This record gives sequence, C-alpha cells and structure tokens, in this order.
Amino acid sequence: MTAPTPEKPVTYTVLFVDDEPNILRAIKRALFTMDINLLLADGGSKALELMEKQTVHVVISDMKMPQMSGAELLEQVAKNYPDTFRVVLTGYADIESTIKAVNQGKIHRYLQKPWENQELISVINEGLERVKLKEENTRLQKLTRLQNKKLKDVNTSLESVVQKRTRQIKFALNKIEKHNQAMEQVLFNVISINPHINGKFAIEVSELAAKIARIAQLEKCDIKQVKYAGLICEIGQLGLLVEDFAEPFAKLKYQQQQNYLSQTKQAALILAPAEELQPISDIIEFQFEHYNGSGLYNKVAKEIPVGARILAIARDYWRLVTGRMSGVEMQPRDAKAEMKKHRNTRYDGEFLDLLLSAEDIGTSTLLDTTMKAAQLKEGMQLAKNLYNDSHILILPEGHVFNRATIQKLQQFEEERGKAFSIQIEPESNSETTSQ
Repeated sequence: MTAPTPEKPVTYTVLFVDDEPNILRAIKRALFTMDINLLLADGGSKALELMEKQTVHVVISDMKMPQMSGAELLEQVAKNYPDTFRVVLTGYADIESTIKAVNQGKIHRYLQKPWENQELISVINEGLERVKLKEENTRLQKLTRLQNKKLKDVNTSLESVVQKRTRQIKFALNKIEKHNQAMEQVLFNVISINPHINGKFAIEVSELAAKIARIAQLEKCDIKQVKYAGLICEIGQLGLLVEDFAEPFAKLKYQQQQNYLSQTKQAALILAPAEELQPISDIIEFQFEHYNGSGLYNKVAKEIPVGARILAIARDYWRLVTGRMSGVEMQPRDAKAEMKKHRNTRYDGEFLDLLLSAEDIGTSTLLDTTMKAAQLKEGMQLAKNLYNDSHILILPEGHVFNRATIQKLQQFEEERGKAFSIQIEPESNSETTSQ
C-alpha cells in the first residue's frame, strides 16, 4: 500500500498598490522575510490587471492615488474578489473618508502612514489567517457535502439491503408457518384416523374453546393455542388401552379412570420432542386440573394455564352433551346446568360464565352448509377447518383457495360421491377473521 502524497504547501499572494516608487521599494524591503508571493502595482488599473491573471489573497492599497483612489480600487476588489482581504493605507488627512469606506464594508483594515513594519506584517498575517480560515471552511463544507452524499448513498444501499432481508425473513417465516400448519394437520389426522378416537368430538371441543377464548378477549396467539390444544386434546389416548377410554367415564372401573386421566402425561411425552408445541403441551397436560387445586397435580388456579382452564370447560361440556361423561346424552341447557354446580371448584367461574351466558355457543359446528367445491373461486378464504367424513383435517381455517386446492377438492367430491360443506369468510372479513 503506497503512502499518501503530502500536500504541497500553499504560497499566498499579497498585492501592494501605491503610485510612489519609493514606497513600493520600501514595502519590498519590509516584507522580504515573509514567505509570500509579493506583487507590486503603481495604480488601480495595474492592480486589477494582475488580479485577473492570478489569485490575490491580500491587497494593500494607498488611499490617495491619481485616476483611481484606494477606496475605489478596493470597492471593485470587494465586488469581484469578495474573498480577498482588503487593507488601505491612509494619511491623517484622509482618515474621515477611510472610516467611511470601512463602515460601508469595502475595507477590512486600515493603516496610517507612516506605518511600522511589524504592524504591517501583523495586518498581513491577520488577513492571511482570515483567508486560510475561509478556505478551510470551504474545504470542510465541500467534504461535508461529499460525506453526506456518501452517507445518503450508503443509507440508500442499506435500505435496499434491509428491504431485501425483510422480504427474505418474511418469506422464511411464512414458509415455517406453513410447515407448522402442515405438521399440525398431520398430527390431528394421526389421531382422527384411529377408529377408537372420535375426531368429531375433538373438532367440537376445539371450536368451543376458541369461541370462549375470543369472548374472553385473549390475545390472538393464545386463541390459536387453545384452539389447537382442543383439536388434539385426546392425543394421549394413543398411549392407552382402548378399554381405558372406550366406555363413558362413569362406567369405567377405578383403575381405568386413573388410566384415562393419565392420558395427559402420555400427551406430554408424545409432544416433548416438539419444543415449539410446549404451550400446547402444557394446556393438554393440565386440562384435568381442578380450579380449586384438587385435580391431578393439586395446583392452585394461578398455576393452571389459562388455556387449560378454558379447554376443561369446552371438553366437559361436549362430554356431557355426547354422553361421554355418564353414558346419557344431555341437552345443552342441562349440560350447562350440571357444569354450573362446579363453578369455581372444578371450573374457572369467569370462563364458565361465558359459556353459560352466551346463547350462540355450544351448538354443533359441523352442521353448517355454505358452499360446494364447484362454487369456490380463487382468493376465497376458508372460515373453518374442512374435514372429510372421518373427521380428518383436509384444509385449515384461513386457507386461501387457489386453482390447485379447488381442483383437489372437486376431485375429492367426485371420489366420495357427494359435495363438501365449505364455509367461506365474507369478503369484508376475509383478511381479519382468521385466528
């Protein structure tokens, strides 16, 4: 790497103007020791000619000269060369006109004749220092503009990189989200395909738990978690013997009931490798914990996940309605009345009241019929999970239909010999209702 070439020292130019030759000679002798380029002129016209040919940093002019006075000369210098430092030499008799010229801003300094050489040198140095400061200021301004331009270019480039990175991150997150959704679908399908586990029951529990969570105004991510926890709430039964959960709970023997309740531990083991499902696992694991702390783990209410408290209500409601609890199917109002007996003991009263007071929840979600596959259009959004006759998940809620998925559903309809019942989001809500 080559070293930077040092800048060549600048030699500054001083112009002295006087119509008397002996004064010019005296000036030449007085300024001999100064490191400057000294120019001499015997009149204003000569001085202006010299200034046209080269840069003059300091000009010193006698006040009284024939044809053009020092004030007139310096006035033209101020007009055409404003950065040049201007000094006038004046006798005592000219002091009034000199002061007038200084006040008009045409002259920076004045010296009285006869002058002292040291004072003259000091004035010249003062002028050169002022010129240097101006040059440095100009240099710094130019450097600042250049740096600002570079900074702007860097910011523009950085902004472009950030935008590109943002797009890449969004794409990656979207890909991860789709992958997670696919894995969730697969996990539910593994449960539903088991002939001894009722996928329809899980769907009803999931929908009811999500409705209660929405009414409770939980965060969107919490609603999503409790909804999915409801969908796979019986995953632990995959680790049990069929006889431990096939009959209604009240008809099971004591040990079978204990085995039935142990499905939560089985669920925790099944979901343990998937760290991202830990919140879901916690909801499922503590779903049989009683609100007053008398459940499996004897945990107090604040230690039971909110999602687990909601899931317990949605789960037992449908257990009562479907006869899974006692072997006798109950009407929705009777199931609610039975659950009310256990308010703030088995169930969280705050969330139970949402179920008891809302007339529009607690009915089957699988009776809705809205649209067939042939009626679908690209861009429509699925309002609810779509299942086949075995209650295996085909498409998740929020799916935006495209040509491929529409054709796939039409093919499924042809194979099954009947149309699906597909619920679509209204256009005004299609972008906001997916949880």
